[in-house]
Amino acid sequence: MQPKKELLVLSVPCAPIRTKPADAAEMCSEALAGEAAYILETGEKDWIQIELVADGYRGWSDRKQWRRFDADEQGNRALKPFRIQAPTSPWVRKDGGVIHLPAGSVVDLDEASHWSLTGIAVTPLFSLDELFEVHQNPLDAACSFLGAPYRWGGRCISGIDCSGLMQVAFLLCGQRLPRDASQQAQEGQPIAWSERKSGDLAFFNNDEGRIIHVGILKDERTILHAAGEVAMDTLSEEGIWRDGKRTHALDFIRRMK
Repeated sequence: MQPKKELLVLSVPCAPIRTKPADAAEMCSEALAGEAAYILETGEKDWIQIELVADGYRGWSDRKQWRRFDADEQGNRALKPFRIQAPTSPWVRKDGGVIHLPAGSVVDLDEASHWSLTGIAVTPLFSLDELFEVHQNPLDAACSFLGAPYRWGGRCISGIDCSGLMQVAFLLCGQRLPRDASQQAQEGQPIAWSERKSGDLAFFNNDEGRIIHVGILKDERTILHAAGEVAMDTLSEEGIWRDGKRTHALDFIRRMK
């Protein structure tokens, strides 16, 4: 019998997941507050290789940013998890520090109406209605990120990449998508150009034919995507156009179930 993997929960607003156990290594993804992960390997100093429970994504992270998940402790408390919908929201920790939790973060509410993040008491400084009001659909959720800067591997309002934007937008509506654009391109069903509609995902390739970009259709001629920033651009059968120049070559369109 294989030993049971140790389960951790992220206790800071967001944390980089890196390709190697070093602060200077490339960030390949990002974990959000309250997300759970398994430890796969322990490296030098505080580096751990983890696997996110939600999507199976693997990489290296700083152990100090995670708390051990204690099943016995959690079982003794009636906690109800809530996923934050607002792009960002301020919370006060019990030590007086103010943290800003990004959309997709998970906080818990106990029977006494006390909030916590991975067991740490927190108090919202934001309207609860705005915090937890579920978006109408993934397009609506993606629109809440308009103006956010592009950041490779990012998944929050302070910096987000194209596939991270799609993954979080669908997550906020209760739907799961894989992390990378090439993986997302295998989900759902193919849609002909003439049958495209709002909410469909469009995928774009490079010169070698690899899928490198994804966006969501606002309407038949407009796409919302993360490129430089989260923005809306013109979509044609040839690809994405911005300022009169084609920036991405369209490969195909898919409709998520």
